Amino acid sequence: MLEIFYAMFWILLLAVSIKHIRFFRNIPALPLSSLIIFFLIKVMAGSVYIFVYTYYFDPQTADVHRFFNEGMIIYRSLFDNPLDYLRILTGIDASEPHLQVYYQRLHYWFFPERPPLLNDNRLIIGFNAIANILSFGSIHINSAFANFISFSGLVALYKFGLKHIKNENISWLKLGVFLFPSALFWGSGLTKEVFILPLLGFFLFYFDKALNGSSLSIRQIFLFSSTIFLLLWLKVYVFLLLIPCLIAYFISGKLKRLRPELLFLVISYLVLAVMMMVSLIFLNIDPLAQLAERQNFFMKFSVMVDAGSLIHEVYLEPTFQSILAYTPHALLNVLIRPHLFDSTNPLILKAAIENIFIVGMLAAMAYFGVKNQGFNRIQCLGILFTLLLFIFIGLTTQVYGTLVRLKIPALPLLWISFLSISPYIGKNSVRFSLFSLIPSKRFKK
Repeated sequence: MLEIFYAMFWILLLAVSIKHIRFFRNIPALPLSSLIIFFLIKVMAGSVYIFVYTYYFDPQTADVHRFFNEGMIIYRSLFDNPLDYLRILTGIDASEPHLQVYYQRLHYWFFPERPPLLNDNRLIIGFNAIANILSFGSIHINSAFANFISFSGLVALYKFGLKHIKNENISWLKLGVFLFPSALFWGSGLTKEVFILPLLGFFLFYFDKALNGSSLSIRQIFLFSSTIFLLLWLKVYVFLLLIPCLIAYFISGKLKRLRPELLFLVISYLVLAVMMMVSLIFLNIDPLAQLAERQNFFMKFSVMVDAGSLIHEVYLEPTFQSILAYTPHALLNVLIRPHLFDSTNPLILKAAIENIFIVGMLAAMAYFGVKNQGFNRIQCLGILFTLLLFIFIGLTTQVYGTLVRLKIPALPLLWISFLSISPYIGKNSVRFSLFSLIPSKRFKK
C-alpha cells in the first residue's frame, strides 16, 4: 500500500512539472490538459505492459523483469560500497576481482553475443540502477520515470511534425505521435523501446532546427550530441538508416528544382554504398556478412526456443544476391505479418489491424503522390525511412511478435508524412479535439 501512494506521489509530481517546464508551453493544438493526459496515458500503458509480462507471460523470461532485476543487483551494490556501484555503471576500474560477486548474476549486462560498447541492454539496466535510488526499487515508479523521458521526446517529435503538415491537419497530429497503438504499448514498456522514439524525436527536432538556421544553445548542442551517441548505442541500425534519408532531406531543401523523390533515391543509394565501402575498407567489416550473421543468429535462437510466431525458417547467405532476392519477402512480411489469421491473442490481433491501417496509409500516400505528381521532402523522408527500416527488420527477423516491436520508430514519421500529403483529413469537415466536443479551431504554425 505504501508503494502505491509513493508511486502516485511521483506520477503527480511529474505531471505537475509539465506545467512548469518551458519546453511544454505554447504548443499549437496541444494545451496543458492534453499534455498531462497523454503523459498519464503513457504511464498507464507502461503499467499495463508490466502487468501483461507479469501475469500473462512468464515473468522469468520477460525482458522487462530481467532488466529490472539486474538493475536491482547493481543498485544493491550501492549499499555495500558506493564506489563499486559507480565502477559497474561507468566501467572505470570495473575489472576489480571483488566485483565478480555481482557480475556472476548480471547475465544481460554481459550479453555474450555483443561487446560492451554495443550491448544496448546496459542502457535500460543502468537506467533501472539509477532510477532505483529515487524509487527504492519500485518497477512502476521506474516505468513512470522512463515514460516521462519518452513523453518529452514525443513532444519534440510533435514539434518537428508541426513544421511540415497542413494547418487543417494539425489537430490530427497528436493521434499518430502519442497514440499509435504499437508505439504506445511497446514504446511505454520498461525496455529498450521506451527510449528509441524519444531519442529519435529529439534528434529530428534539433537537426531540423539547426537546418533552418536557428542557433542552438550549449545545452541544446549537448542534448543533440547525446541523442546521437545514445541512438548509436541503443539502435545503431536505426541511426545508420536515417543518415541517407536526412542527407537527402537536407540536399532536397537546397536544390528545390530537382524532384525530391528522385533525389532521395539517388542520394540514399550513394550514401548507403559509401557507408558499406567505408566499413569494408577502413573498418574491415563486411556489412552483408554482418546482416546475414544477425539474421542467422535470431533464426537459430527462435528455433531453439520454439518461438510460436515464427514465420518460416530461411537462412540468409552473406551475398548480395541472397539478400536482394529475399528483400521483397522481407518487406512484405513486415507490412502484413501478423495478419488477421495469425491472431492468437489480443496483442497480435491489435497488430494485425494496425498493419491493415499502415498498408492503407501507404496506398493512400501513393495515390495522392500520383495525383499531386510527386512528393515533397518530408513525405520522401517518412516513406523512405519506413521502407528502409521495414526491409532491414524483415531481413533480420522472422518472428512477427518482434516485427511489430522493432518497426515502431517508423510509425510516427509515417503518420507525419501521411498528414502532410493528405488534403482531406480535417478539411471541409467538423474537426473535434481529442478530449472535447468543441470543434477545433484553425491553428497557426
